[in-house]
Order: sequence, then structure tokens, then C-alpha cells
Amino acid sequence: MIKFLLKGILRDKNRSLLPIMVISIGVFLTVFMSAWMKGIFEDIVDLNANFTTGHVKIETRAYAENESQMPNDLALLNIDSLMKSASKDFPELEFVPRIQFGCLLDIPDSTGETRAQGPGIGKAIDILSPGTKEIERMNLKKSLVKGEIPDKRGEALVSDDFVEQFGLNIGEKVTIFGSTMDGSMMFRTFRIAGTVRFGVGFIDRGAIIIDIRDGQEAMDMDDASSEILGFF
Repeated sequence: MIKFLLKGILRDKNRSLLPIMVISIGVFLTVFMSAWMKGIFEDIVDLNANFTTGHVKIETRAYAENESQMPNDLALLNIDSLMKSASKDFPELEFVPRIQFGCLLDIPDSTGETRAQGPGIGKAIDILSPGTKEIERMNLKKSLVKGEIPDKRGEALVSDDFVEQFGLNIGEKVTIFGSTMDGSMMFRTFRIAGTVRFGVGFIDRGAIIIDIRDGQEAMDMDDASSEILGFF
């Protein structure tokens, strides 16, 4: 039977060529699209987990109900003991604290007076601890446009679009205006160590990333955080 089919294909190439091409193209497109869609979905899941949800998220019920408002007055307390307990129960996960906060970014002039202002969205993560994986999870090295990753307290990464908009340079100061966990007014000045671009519009317009210890100190959140994320 196979020998008969091969003879037919070889004797009438014009009649057999079109079906073979159609089938080959169909198989190629099916395999390509399947692999492409699988890769896209996996990238979206990984990106969402690394930036926002983790593989497991711990937060207070009240915070979860109002999460879009970033209400740090409803944040987690006693996080050191909570993370130790969670790590004991789920040793396959690494738990890390993060603080999310809305703020006003203020650019001072040489006299300390306001030169420009803009709305900002802040994230405090563990940047400075030896062996931290947060830099890799947040893809900070690949997202770095200018400058460097902060290597000491009091430094920050700022959105490159924000820096370009207001004509700032690496090494200049930016002041965060916001509120503490207790509702008091908070302002803290940071040195711009580098600029980042993530390719996400609302983040790139005014993002600022600081070390978790700076965030806890600035917002009176000693042993507290907005959330604890668990990663496999």
C-alpha cells in the first residue's frame, strides 16, 4: 500500500504537492501557535506572581478588601514571627515582606524649595540583604536604564520616564510625601541611584522602589508590612 502511494506521488507531483504543503503548513502553524500561546501565558503568570501576587500571598482580610487603596493602616503586624511560622509550616516556600504605598514625589531645587511634583506609586522590597532574590524577581537589573541598583540605605530606583520628564540626574534627591501606618504625614528624601523602565505604563509614569527597611522606617511600620509573599 505504501509502495503504491509513493508511486502515485512521484508520478503526479502537481496533484500531490498541494495537499502535502497544506498539511505541512497546518501542522507548523498549530505547533507554533500552541508553543507561543503557552509561552505567553507562562510569562504572564510569572510576571504577575513576581510583581504582585507571589505564589502565595498573606495579608489581612481588611487590607485585601481595600487593596487598590493600599491602606497600610490595615497592614500585617509582627511579620518576623509570622514569616518564621509560615516557613516552618511550608518549608518549600520563601516568604518575603513587601510594602505598597501611594505617594507624591517632590523634586527640590538647590535651596530645598519644590521645583516639581508628580504622583507616584511606591514599592519597598528587600534590596540590600545578602543573597536576596527580590532583585531577580522584580527583574531590576534588566529593567535598569541608567545608574545602578541601590547598595545602601537612603537610595532609590525611580521611573526613567519620571526622571526624564523633570530633567533629573543620577545622584539628585527626590522626596516622598505620604502617610505613615498611623495616618500621620510622612516625608523622606532619597538619593536617586538609578532609573528603571518596566514597560508597564502606569508604573513607568512614577514608580519609586526603596529597600524594605527604609520603607518600614519612613512609614512607622516596624515589624510590619503591607503583605507577605511566598515563592517556590
